[in-house]
Amino acid sequence: MLELAWPWLLAALPLPLLAAWLLPRGRTASAHALRLPHPGLRLDEAAQPAPVPAWRRWLALAAWSLLVIAAARPQWLGPPEDIARTGRDLLLAVDTSGSMSIEDMQLGATTVPTPRFNAIQAIGADFIERRKGDRVGLILFGSRAVPAGAADVRPRHGRRPAARVGDRSGRP
Repeated sequence: MLELAWPWLLAALPLPLLAAWLLPRGRTASAHALRLPHPGLRLDEAAQPAPVPAWRRWLALAAWSLLVIAAARPQWLGPPEDIARTGRDLLLAVDTSGSMSIEDMQLGATTVPTPRFNAIQAIGADFIERRKGDRVGLILFGSRAVPAGAADVRPRHGRRPAARVGDRSGRP
């Protein structure tokens, strides 16, 4: 069903008609508007301005009406729909203190030591990607706990929250 969020704005629809009716008409240009210093010189009487064509008036009224109706925010509202939710709500807490920069972790088959934080980033991103249908939130803690990502099924910035964490400062 079509509803207006701000129906009281429709009271502005008659404003152009009220303005045309209440405001005084503009003066037409005349020869008396400009005085020449030479008495023998005269300007021709200024031609009357051409009346505004009717189609322009109708176009202006239509534009005003559409503008006011758009400002009233028409919304198509239907019956409420239930969203089926499956899965679990999970919160992942990740340490971001200085000890996470120690290079004593190995990822996969590599023998090169990796900082702990990078390992947690990779493992956490893989864990989150496997949790189809679950809502996963992320909490970073170092000197204080900071929620870095809300529990959500959909990634917001193209990646899940664990993949967005770039620094170890405890700030998102």
